[in-house]
Amino acid sequence: MKKSLSALLIIFWFIPCHAQSFATRLDKYLTAYAQEGKFMGAVLVARDGRVLFEKGYGLADLAWDVPVTPRTKFNIASLTKQFTGMAVLQLAEVGKLKLNDAVSKYYKDAPKAWAQITIYHLLSHTSGLPELKSLDEFTKGIAQPYTPLELIATFRDKPLDFPPSTKWAYSNRGYYLLGYIIEQASGQKYADYIEQHIFAPLGMKDSGYDSNVAVIKYRANGYAVDGQRLRYADYVDWSLPYAAGGIYSTIEDLLRWDRALYREKLLSRKWLDRLFTPDPNGYNYGWFIDNKGGRFKIYHEGSNPGFAAFIVRYPADRTFVVVLSNLETAPVRQIAYDLAALSFGETVTMPQRK
Repeated sequence: MKKSLSALLIIFWFIPCHAQSFATRLDKYLTAYAQEGKFMGAVLVARDGRVLFEKGYGLADLAWDVPVTPRTKFNIASLTKQFTGMAVLQLAEVGKLKLNDAVSKYYKDAPKAWAQITIYHLLSHTSGLPELKSLDEFTKGIAQPYTPLELIATFRDKPLDFPPSTKWAYSNRGYYLLGYIIEQASGQKYADYIEQHIFAPLGMKDSGYDSNVAVIKYRANGYAVDGQRLRYADYVDWSLPYAAGGIYSTIEDLLRWDRALYREKLLSRKWLDRLFTPDPNGYNYGWFIDNKGGRFKIYHEGSNPGFAAFIVRYPADRTFVVVLSNLETAPVRQIAYDLAALSFGETVTMPQRK
């Protein structure tokens, strides 16, 4: 009997039901994930700048039973890279750097092996810089603060994985270097530049560079799964993710970011068009870009200890979906794509209770 009932429920999910509102369908879907203990966080779906759905699920603080709301702040991990990419393009537009500049122009201790690496190679993950393979490569450990130069020193003497521009390989370390280059070209700390030239102009008052010691109102604690229980995520000093993953934000601030990418608020049209010009490797300036699934989309995923994030934009439909979680194992990519599909009137499989 129970098996038959489960089958009926799944079949029901695939039957178009005009009596169910869009918000009701999304809420049922997300509630199922939350009840399974697979998701805590906040989600937002918008079209043409108008919010279709936004809601928080689970707790921002388990110890005090503080619920997640649309105002809750999350570390957004590698979604940070799109802000780093924007900063580099802004500096290029005003002539403070060129995308084909050699990295050695800004980092004077660059080894000979880096002689051919340009800023664009860093932006597009074609530099050949080796990716972090073990936390032991952080020479002071992961609980100590690092300066940008100290971060770069952890991989400066390692051999390249391949000659620049010959292959593609995701590299957080390339974005460490970009953060440092932004500081050298602008004369500002990375966090200060992002705040002054991106967050402030867009009214992103609930976004900033993460901190282990600052009191950040409405910031979620990050959690990990330990067997059948949740625990606090492993401690990491937030200087380590730096320009590759150190920013926190909210779903509503990220909607402001999405809206700005259609307008000449941060860049002129010429440079905005460059930002989203497809690259042969499918990556540009902190964004993956492709046509898979029949819809042109721009997206990125991120994960740090205690946090997971996914953002996807469908420019042709002006559709935007963001999922931010304070559970590091949350299936944010699957959730985001399913929410997008529902917004397009498609059907998805309901999360099944185990």
